[in-house]
Amino acid sequence: MAVMKKNEHVVVLGAGPAGLATGHELSVSGVKVTVLDRNDFVGGLCNTNEHKGYKFDLGGHRWFTKNEDLNNWFRRLMGDEIVWVERISRIYYDGGYYSYPISIFNVVKNAGLWTIVQAGITYLFSAVQYSVFNKSIKNMKDAYVAQFGAKLYDMFFRRYSEKVWGLPCELLSSDWVSQRSAGLSIWTVIQESLLQTKSDNESLIEEFMYPCDGYVRIPQRMAEDIVAQGDANSVLLESNVTRIKYLGPNDFEVNYTDAAGSEHTVRASTVVSTIPLGVLPRIMEPGCSDEVVDAARGLTFRALVTVNVILKKERVSIDTWLYVQDEDILFGRMHEPKNWSPAMVPDQSTTSLVLECFCTKDDDIWKLSDEEIGQRCVEDLEKKLNFIKASEVIDFSCVRTLQAYPVYDLDYGDKIAKINDFLSGFEGLHVVGRGGTHRYNNADHSIEMGLLLGRKILGYDVDYMEVNTEPEYHEIKSSKDPERDYYRVEEGCS
Repeated sequence: MAVMKKNEHVVVLGAGPAGLATGHELSVSGVKVTVLDRNDFVGGLCNTNEHKGYKFDLGGHRWFTKNEDLNNWFRRLMGDEIVWVERISRIYYDGGYYSYPISIFNVVKNAGLWTIVQAGITYLFSAVQYSVFNKSIKNMKDAYVAQFGAKLYDMFFRRYSEKVWGLPCELLSSDWVSQRSAGLSIWTVIQESLLQTKSDNESLIEEFMYPCDGYVRIPQRMAEDIVAQGDANSVLLESNVTRIKYLGPNDFEVNYTDAAGSEHTVRASTVVSTIPLGVLPRIMEPGCSDEVVDAARGLTFRALVTVNVILKKERVSIDTWLYVQDEDILFGRMHEPKNWSPAMVPDQSTTSLVLECFCTKDDDIWKLSDEEIGQRCVEDLEKKLNFIKASEVIDFSCVRTLQAYPVYDLDYGDKIAKINDFLSGFEGLHVVGRGGTHRYNNADHSIEMGLLLGRKILGYDVDYMEVNTEPEYHEIKSSKDPERDYYRVEEGCS
């Protein structure tokens, strides 16, 4: 094992969960780390916004992993800031509420026995197509229909998926389905509902850990630890990277501008990038070919407008999440922060909601003013969902987020391959995280990728790119040394 020299300098581009996890792993091992981020806050998509004392995550982020090494690391990092949250999720579909994970009994109760008969018939038909006759799975629709049949696909997956991605499921890759619902199928639904047995799939987890003051506390804690390791380490916000010049193996110049517009250059032996994979090749020097530029521009993202509503009401629902299928309701998902942690609201006689409006930059939703989006959401809450009265709204605010969800179109894999082939020519450059790899990671996936990348840079033989590619989480045996605050690989793997 070639151990990294402690006097080398790693520059991390992006202070989201993956970048900070890499920096955390390296800094606690004595390596000099500089983290640059264009925002004025750490956390990226894991930010928690505060308005009038109420705390709102950018969508609900849970902490759950079956990897106990990672859980142990998380517990050490967060200490007594952790609360346990019971997962209670529902789907709103055509005026009715359905439990999620899907329950046969619940579907019968809400939609009727005939719906179950249709679901069974369409599933048997799809089973014959995809299993007996080996029909190929070409897109997201095929993947869902193969797992659930056409009826349940149309009820519980099609409309929500198209709301999130802004494209028909026939134009989206099946990779997203395999990564997000591996092992979940009509058979696990029957197992859970009829046999009263419990599945071990991630999608069916019943409770999870959460930082009591909002998810941003995880990246904040990592940033605090990085800086605390010594004066040489820094987390520089409002620092926009403009160019990365490759001078030779493990030798880079990173150019960035600060909040005042001043230009700076920092020398690095290793560069870790979490900035969007479609952006990175275009700021590298030497530059890339037109073919790589076209591939990079072809990697697209969905944006997000989160509407944060403060209510003069003790509680709206018991849900952890509510997935809203109907196209005529502006938002696609809702959660109530108080149901995650009481500390998210300053007054327990009140509550708040986070409403996620999926969109694309400059589309009809994005072009609406904050006032228009907020009013539309309040109207939907009152008139379509019957959750609130407009008079109960104390205030609302909107947060706009670009590059929130990497789009898996039908040829995204080929584009990524071309970009990665170009980037492989820069020895000492690594990509990680949701945007950095154009992979739909949960926050825990990105953190695990970052921690493992830190181990790889230190010289350990680990493959951080395996995270979130297998049906099961990447498992590594627990360390015997719980006091050492880093993510330790299995003995013998280094």
